[in-house]
Amino acid sequence: MSKETALSKKTGFKEEIPPYTPQQATIEASRCLLCYEPPCTESCPAGIDVGKFIRQIRFKNYIGAARTIRADNPLGGICARVCPTERLCMENCYSAKLTMPIEIGRLQRFATDPELRGEIEPIVLSQPRAPEKKKKVAVIGAGPAGLGCALKAWQLGYDVTVFEAGKTPGGVLTWGIPKYRLPDRVSRSEISYLKKLGIRFLTGKIIDAEFNLDHLRKKGFQAIFIGTGLSRAKTVGLPGEELKRVYTADDFLFDAKSSGGNPKKMKMKPGKNVVVIGGGNVAMDAACTAKRLGAERVDLVCLESYDEMPAFRSDIEFAQKSGIEFHTRSKPLRIAGDKKGKVKALKGIRMKWRKPGLLVPSNAVEIPGSEFTIPADTVIEAIGMGPHPAVREAFPGIKTIGPGLVVVNKKTGMTNIKGVFAGGDIMNGGDTVVQALAEGRLAADGIDRYLDKTGN
Repeated sequence: MSKETALSKKTGFKEEIPPYTPQQATIEASRCLLCYEPPCTESCPAGIDVGKFIRQIRFKNYIGAARTIRADNPLGGICARVCPTERLCMENCYSAKLTMPIEIGRLQRFATDPELRGEIEPIVLSQPRAPEKKKKVAVIGAGPAGLGCALKAWQLGYDVTVFEAGKTPGGVLTWGIPKYRLPDRVSRSEISYLKKLGIRFLTGKIIDAEFNLDHLRKKGFQAIFIGTGLSRAKTVGLPGEELKRVYTADDFLFDAKSSGGNPKKMKMKPGKNVVVIGGGNVAMDAACTAKRLGAERVDLVCLESYDEMPAFRSDIEFAQKSGIEFHTRSKPLRIAGDKKGKVKALKGIRMKWRKPGLLVPSNAVEIPGSEFTIPADTVIEAIGMGPHPAVREAFPGIKTIGPGLVVVNKKTGMTNIKGVFAGGDIMNGGDTVVQALAEGRLAADGIDRYLDKTGN
């Protein structure tokens, strides 16, 4: 057994990054330059006053820091763990010019964790609410966008019901992000706060020909928010995809999380040799998860070079530290199988771009004589997700672009259908948790203005 495999088995699915102690948090916050117009605040999609909560931690006002975060981000503990801070609030941190940027994500986690541990009363539960309005708002999808919209609409005084297709609320937060990045207790706790406020959650509600726009309007909902995300996994279309143990990343990650990280309970067992196709964050999650489930070797094959991969740099580095073998600028050709119809290997070829900067398969040029074969028990495809066509069926006439992404007014979040709003991945095609949250909250403000203007 390799050193990396032994390490990953020992580590399992425990949260990788340790929390700050009060002393560590205070020291880290003390590195802040106390900027007059902090670029970290300007870079936060959720609108958190980042500079303010760092100052509050610096001067040991820890509860005040938590209040500052929760004022704009009800999922502060979640975002502290999964938000790509290196691309957002940390990117322009002036402290980086002296030493290193402030570890903003870890400071946010320090401020919000006491609520999750039960040491202080959840701040969301004590935030003020506008006078109750006798108007009903439906939120379809309990992912980050839907949760953000639901809370903001409730705070504005509306009667809110969230409809979720899965068994539990949370969307990608509960089934798509591995436990070593986002422990179940964190997402479960923050979602439970919304339930305690009185927001109704109805699970097992899948939009279709019956559960649609007309149905919701007949039930008295004057405004509707669509936050269904992306639920259709894309595949490469390789010969051999019909073989046993060829999975999509979303199915594999769901199975891994549902089984509690126990490979014996999984339907999609990784085996000893795993090949992951893709260069995004989900591909990194699938590869690292397979490693933690006991795979002896995990190879990742992608068209892009290291610098071109769409995954966050921190996720790529984490995968490298986990022992993942990278095959960049490589094109998969087919999946080979044995006589029993099981995966045996992935065959591919090295490639280069015909036109630099155009990172699409049609621009890839194969390099003759560079063919390769990677032994595999399992192949996991992680090349992206698309919207479910049921959205267009349930909302006839709704304007979409590309693969079915919903078009909205950027200032209000409203679609071309009056009273119907949308946000999150179903609108932006796949972005960060914090961006989806911000779009949900923006739509809630749009709903408020729409209902106030129409008098519905």
